[in-house]
Amino acid sequence: MPPDDSLSISFRSVMGVELPTVTMTEGEVVRMPYGLSTTCSMLDEAYLRFMDVKRLTAKLAEVENCVYRLADAIKKTQKRANALKNILIPKFEEEVRFITDALDEKEREEFARLKVIKSMSES
Repeated sequence: MPPDDSLSISFRSVMGVELPTVTMTEGEVVRMPYGLSTTCSMLDEAYLRFMDVKRLTAKLAEVENCVYRLADAIKKTQKRANALKNILIPKFEEEVRFITDALDEKEREEFARLKVIKSMSES
């Protein structure tokens, strides 16, 4: 039986995820790889159905691989989102609160200092 080179795989990028595209090149003429004198029409039917199964299997492999790759990308993105939500954003909120408190304290000190200077200048 001759080697089968009817399948080819290429990749396309969807939102940064490389997804495979399986294509099957089909010849114009279906050549049966056996002699007609020693076989019956049932073998022809089985061969044609096998070719259909082969085409559907290639499509299934493409879809299944895409699903696994996209699920993996979603899982990674979810981990990053959780890290932002649970670690980085609270940390930055705490830093903003600290800076705001420090600026408020500095403003109160400046107000008190100006009040003291004003009372000294009035005396």
